[in-house]
Amino acid sequence: MDFWTKKEASRKLIDLIRRSSSWWANWNPSIQITAGDYGEIDRESGQFKKEGNIYTSSDESIADLAEQFEPVSEVALDKYIIKSSNVKQCEPESDFNADVAGFANAPLKGQWQFNHSRGALLIMHMPRITRVPDEFLAESLSRGLLKGKTLVTHVYSCPAYALYLSNKSNKTVSIALVADVPSIVAPSVSSGAGIGTKWVDDGTAGLLQKGYNDEAVFVPLYSIKKITKRKIRRESFDENAPRGDFWANVEALWGFLDDDGEEEVIEYMVSLEPLSHYTLLMALGLRMIRTLIKNDKACLMIVSSRDSKRDAVNDLSDMYTYTR
Repeated sequence: MDFWTKKEASRKLIDLIRRSSSWWANWNPSIQITAGDYGEIDRESGQFKKEGNIYTSSDESIADLAEQFEPVSEVALDKYIIKSSNVKQCEPESDFNADVAGFANAPLKGQWQFNHSRGALLIMHMPRITRVPDEFLAESLSRGLLKGKTLVTHVYSCPAYALYLSNKSNKTVSIALVADVPSIVAPSVSSGAGIGTKWVDDGTAGLLQKGYNDEAVFVPLYSIKKITKRKIRRESFDENAPRGDFWANVEALWGFLDDDGEEEVIEYMVSLEPLSHYTLLMALGLRMIRTLIKNDKACLMIVSSRDSKRDAVNDLSDMYTYTR
């Protein structure tokens, strides 16, 4: 199967953008994601699956509360560009400037160097944030609403975007938003009439999505939160630390991904204090433990896709703290 049609393709793009910005990318910005949507993230594709919206929810307790807190729209920016850490922006080459009509006055233009690892680039023109008010989050938390749901708290919408995922080739990519001037203009047509806007590109060898509209109909980015139980580690116990549930930013549901969006699994051999049988059973069920060696200490072979040994150990330690 072609990589671009696999779920891993969207997951890789989303992961690259999230690691560089903490925002979640919308694989298809033409699909509307709205502030107040709730649902869940599909682990295989990384895409948001909508179940409802707080403002139109069939649950009257949610809809009645949301009615008191309308979405807030912030002032639009001129542009917002996000690139993955392995992508370098460079000065546009003169050849590209000369070949593209209107490049000199383009409101958005640039050139980026990609390497042999997949890279991601998102360009937004006149983006605007719309968000759910903080007051709704605080009140819904106190009432115990939306537990177990992933809530879209912020969205970026814009009238023009370009979203690119490279194909592991060492190439220089040029992208610009320019005026689309008809080659023949009738004498009766007034100045400026019939002139639109379009994206132009050069050097792209991966997947490039782009769109332009007079209205801010595209949603390339969003932010999500979920009600989470606060974890308190025994080694850093503080009696004054906050307790209870809170709205937490949703982290990736996967570990480190290779260039094809597959999880890289790493084995760590660690020694931990004795764990409860229930914790071990849970870990085995989640395939976190491959081997249990019985000796003076609990030696575990942790199978993890986390970036570091410490994160993998913390995952198991959190499970122990929660289930003991």
